[in-house]
Amino acid sequence: MQKIVSCLLFSFLMMGFVSSNCLATSLDKIPAMESSKQWEVVVDKADSQDPKSDKPELYKFYSLDIKNIGNDNIELVRVEAYRDEPNTNIEFELFTIQNDLPEKNLSPAFHHSNFPLYTKATELKVVVTWIKKSDNPNDQRRYREQFVFKQ
Repeated sequence: MQKIVSCLLFSFLMMGFVSSNCLATSLDKIPAMESSKQWEVVVDKADSQDPKSDKPELYKFYSLDIKNIGNDNIELVRVEAYRDEPNTNIEFELFTIQNDLPEKNLSPAFHHSNFPLYTKATELKVVVTWIKKSDNPNDQRRYREQFVFKQ
């Protein structure tokens, strides 16, 4: 009986160890991509490492590309990125880029060359907001889509 209990305990420990190591993380496999009918969102290696990063054990650096693969008659309004805060339900904003100025045009493609992500974060959330272009400015409804990358 003791052999059976020992074997079961060993089996459960091995399954827990194997399953915890087999969780593929989308951000560990760079580039990581999520897509929808409208957007393709790619998280990749940073274009350049931040020279001010004196704590590489706390932050990894990534780039973000968003490309319109759907309706061409749209305008990108805002791009937001959040990460989770470990052991809480709080999300920490990494950046928000908004197309609220005429000289700042977020065409239906967006590139962020270098942003830090806390190494203990387990989730990166990218929120894309856009409008369909219309001749009537009062007829412009906003659309929003969310892409989640988990570690």
